[in-house]
Amino acid sequence: MPWRRGLGLVLVLAMLAGCATTQTAAGTSALREGRPGEAAEHFKEALADDPNRVDAKIGLGISRYRLAAYGEATALLGDALEQAPGQPAARLYLALSSLRQREDAKAQEELTALRALPLEPRLAAQVDQTLALLHAGGITDAIRTYIAASLDYAFDWTREVAETRVALRNAQLTWDPFWGRPYVVYPCRRC
Repeated sequence: MPWRRGLGLVLVLAMLAGCATTQTAAGTSALREGRPGEAAEHFKEALADDPNRVDAKIGLGISRYRLAAYGEATALLGDALEQAPGQPAARLYLALSSLRQREDAKAQEELTALRALPLEPRLAAQVDQTLALLHAGGITDAIRTYIAASLDYAFDWTREVAETRVALRNAQLTWDPFWGRPYVVYPCRRC
């Protein structure tokens, strides 16, 4: 009967992982819909279930950034990057938090690290322009706000375009039972 105890433990862990996943999904949805306060609560619950979830730390960090709690955002995003250094969202929002706190050297360092990651070309060009402005120095608070807002918007836009491409690709694929592989469905020209 010891296997039953093990099975029970596995089921409990699976349920907890499911709760964290559900909370993270709800937080991501709230964040995308412009409700960072609600998103933060969902991400906190996900982290309570599993404190090592990188996606929940990044989501909570972005929520804190959007709520202007830049110090908390910096701590959360820095912790997420220690676990998974190749996360573009964490790099970007850590750079934006540093920029909003007038820590230009730290912002420059994070944007340079972000630029080393594979990025969509328009976002990469915007990061390059931001790095040039930071290198030139003399940035006013109004320019900081503009840079942060434009990079935040560009990153969201890039994510939305990528998700739309995947959705369109999935919608156009149909399974071919004869060949046992997907094929593209083209719309009827006569319709």
